Amino acid sequence: MTNYAGRIPDDSEFRNMRGKWIDQMSRSNALREQAIELSIASSKFSYGYQWEWCGVPIIRHPDDIVLQQEIMWSLKPSRVIETGVARGGSLVLSSSLMKILGKESKVLGIDIEIHTHALDSLMPWTENGDISLIEADSTSKYAQESVRDFVSGVTDPVLLILDSNHTHSHVLDELMTYSDSLPINSIVMVADTIVEEMPEDFYPDRPWGRGNNPLTAVREFLSTNSDWSLDLKWSRRSLLGECRDGIIVKNGLAS
Repeated sequence: MTNYAGRIPDDSEFRNMRGKWIDQMSRSNALREQAIELSIASSKFSYGYQWEWCGVPIIRHPDDIVLQQEIMWSLKPSRVIETGVARGGSLVLSSSLMKILGKESKVLGIDIEIHTHALDSLMPWTENGDISLIEADSTSKYAQESVRDFVSGVTDPVLLILDSNHTHSHVLDELMTYSDSLPINSIVMVADTIVEEMPEDFYPDRPWGRGNNPLTAVREFLSTNSDWSLDLKWSRRSLLGECRDGIIVKNGLAS
């Protein structure tokens, strides 16, 4: 058979090439501007609401779905915690990825209000114990104590996904609430840091926007918590994702 691609690089060479492409893409401001323009245009069709995972609606862009898979495959988390349940698909994604890793599904979802349609969709996973749910403000003492119980005795890394109220104060409170409970090398994916890159008037019916959003919260948190840092391997991995510069790791190097 004819190989129209020419010489095929071996695995080591390919991974090295791919690493360079990823690095170059992450540094391209022009490409990022085009991605933001596409995000703005696609939002007119509610692009982020069009997807499903295992039949359950997932309010997540495809880039970030694949990104979570890469993170979980690398991290091998012992637990996954998510604030913001929405329609449930993200929790199902986390549960199925844990099983792909060969681990017992230990997924906890926290939301101030869990709607009946989400409860119905998640029933196959909640009934067998793969997913647990807590209805509470994610920054409440009850939620904090529940998370501490959920990770009690765990020494392997945990993946925490923050995707609830996107105001600066709430996200910062979430980070402060949970950061001490997470083991070393745990990763936090902070959703919707993209808000800082969107037009000033893009969220007229929301209490967040430029200067008041998850990215500003991450920056303040990192400025006062030296045992956490921006995870450079993942923070710009998605081109059309919503977590840019919002993926952080607990490195345990507090001074």
